[in-house]
Amino acid sequence: MYSDYNMNNLYYGFNDYRYLDEYNYRNSNQPDMQNDEIITLNQAIGLIRQSIGDEKEDEVFYDRLIEQAPTEKQKEIITSIRDDERKHNNILRELYYNFTGQVIPKDMSMASVDNENSYKENLEKALFGELQAVTKYRKILGVMPSGRSYTLMMSIMTDELRHASKYNFLIQENK
Repeated sequence: MYSDYNMNNLYYGFNDYRYLDEYNYRNSNQPDMQNDEIITLNQAIGLIRQSIGDEKEDEVFYDRLIEQAPTEKQKEIITSIRDDERKHNNILRELYYNFTGQVIPKDMSMASVDNENSYKENLEKALFGELQAVTKYRKILGVMPSGRSYTLMMSIMTDELRHASKYNFLIQENK
């Protein structure tokens, strides 16, 4: 049935350069990758620790955005994002503990909120913060062992992409 077909062509993994060249894609193992530095697992653990504080700052910032939102619909959207940031904080704490055996105190990095910006300015700040988080989480994801840690990081990264889409919607709605 498959006599003329080379069974070796059935799987193209990310390290298969035929696949990469065909789609003009470069993975993190290639030296010419743009804007993405290759990091070690220890560096990823450091970024996870930093991200715990970042997610807490995002949560506090989004509380301010909820106060500024002009409609209930917009408040509900931002509340769902803020609740995801709380979830991310817990996931990152779990990952950090799993890799290091150390518990990070809950009161780490209490953020102050800039009350001077307009709602629209804060929406734009939130959008670009989410996009920066995607870049950081992609770096971390690149060195995660397969399994639960990889799945948890992927869930955070996809949430951040969803958040960016929601902020784009809110920005458009407030033009």
